[in-house]
Amino acid sequence: MDIEKSKIQQMFSVVAVIVLLIAGGCASSKMTAKLSGEKIFEAEKAVSAARDGNASVNAKNELGVAEEKLAKAKASFGKEEYDEAANLAELAIVDAGYAGEKATTQKKLNELEEMKKSNEALRQEIHQRYMNK
Repeated sequence: MDIEKSKIQQMFSVVAVIVLLIAGGCASSKMTAKLSGEKIFEAEKAVSAARDGNASVNAKNELGVAEEKLAKAKASFGKEEYDEAANLAELAIVDAGYAGEKATTQKKLNELEEMKKSNEALRQEIHQRYMNK
C-alpha cells in the first residue's frame, strides 16, 4: 500500500508541476501580448506625430517605412506573434522619429533658403537705390 500511495503522490506532484508550468506560460503569453499591444500603440502615436510634423511632405519615404513596419507589427500581433509585433513596433517608432526629425530639418532648410532669397532681393534693392543716386 505504501508503494501505491507513493506512486500516487509522485503522479500528483508531476501533474501539479505541469499545471503550474502551463498556467505560468499562459500568464507570460498574456503579458507579452499586452506589452506588444502597448508598443503598437506607441508606434501609432509616433507615426501620427511624424505625419503632423509634415513628414508626409518633407520625409515621405521615411514615413512610408515607418508606416509599413507598423502595418507589419499589427499583422504579427493578429497572428499572435507578439515578440515579432513588439520588435516591429519598436522599429516603427524609431523610423517615425527619424522621419519627423528629417521633416523638421527639411522645413528649416526651406525656410533658410527663403530667407537667403529675401536677403538677396533686399541687397539688390539697396544696391540699386544707392547706384541711382
